[in-house]
Amino acid sequence: MHNTDYWINQYKEKNALWIYDGNPKRPHARLTSNRHSNGFFNSRLVIPDEILLRSAASDLLYLFDRQDGDIEKIDGVVGPQTGATKLAEFISDQVRAHNMDSCFWASSAKHSNWDVKSMVFDDKDLDLFQGHYILLCEDVLTTGESVDLTATAVTNLGGIILPFVVVLVNRSDFKEMSGRKIIALIDRPMPVWTLEECPLCK
Repeated sequence: MHNTDYWINQYKEKNALWIYDGNPKRPHARLTSNRHSNGFFNSRLVIPDEILLRSAASDLLYLFDRQDGDIEKIDGVVGPQTGATKLAEFISDQVRAHNMDSCFWASSAKHSNWDVKSMVFDDKDLDLFQGHYILLCEDVLTTGESVDLTATAVTNLGGIILPFVVVLVNRSDFKEMSGRKIIALIDRPMPVWTLEECPLCK
């Protein structure tokens, strides 16, 4: 099990962690959600390193077990595309190795119908969930919207969401989301603002 400093250093080594230095002559961060922040974690620079990601999956499952999660109860692992797809796969590999039993993985994609956002699964995955216990995962948790929408999609397909979400980086200020305990390799709250709220723009 690696500690938080180790994982922060991994992000730094891959130039995947950036913190605004406070100089008003230099820009601050605009996230993919178009919100503003004083920094960001870019897991897309970390995820391609399969050895590192498998180590992260192992550490997350270890923390899940230490926080009274029941590994034997996990039937499937689900993460939103594209950041948590490989993470879901590698965690499910770890669960299978532990349980000597099957554990599937799936990934949900963002879908927008006018102003209504949702997460959807490939047709081939629709029959996986009925009556099965699902562990949610995410690469970087900011607002948690993708995780909540994924949980709704799984529940609508008959899956049972375990009361945890495992993440590489929790940059929110949350300890839990919708009754699910957040387990993270890195807990590093960073503020997020709309353009109108952003004090750094001002």
